[in-house]
Amino acid sequence: MKNLENLKISGHRGLVGTLPPSLFELINLEFLYVNGNSLIGSVSENIGQLTKLMDFRINDNSFNGTIPDAIQFCQELEILDFSHNDLSGTLPSGLFELSTLQYFYMRANSLTGSISEDIGQLTKLIHLLVDENKFNGTIPNSIGLCQDLEKLHLQESGLHGTLPDGLYDLINLQDL
Repeated sequence: MKNLENLKISGHRGLVGTLPPSLFELINLEFLYVNGNSLIGSVSENIGQLTKLMDFRINDNSFNGTIPDAIQFCQELEILDFSHNDLSGTLPSGLFELSTLQYFYMRANSLTGSISEDIGQLTKLIHLLVDENKFNGTIPNSIGLCQDLEKLHLQESGLHGTLPDGLYDLINLQDL
């Protein structure tokens, strides 16, 4: 299975347990879908070994812990969906180095901290959904650098303050 590029095991509520360590040895994986199951545990720092990964979906499970810093080594990521889990902690700074990221879903977790001004480095973002979390701070002005952004969900995220001027620069925004 070393040459496996697509692993899609989704929508099996009877599928329980954790992500096995051997999963992170599949270094040719480009698509990893384990969404809509009943998986638990944390996402291993070994995720950084999957450097060819373009689409990673673990949404709608019961994963906990923090988002691993090693996610920054998945430099091909275009889609990252960790929504509807029990993740906590802050967004690791390495997330903002994923220059190919287009769809970023972290909704309905327990993430804290602020959303860094470095969000503006994700210039290819089309969707940013981080609603239903426990962030603090304000909406970063640098969000205006994400010119391709069409969908931005921040409701019930814990953010406060005024709308930054950069928000008005999002000419493609259709859903706020």
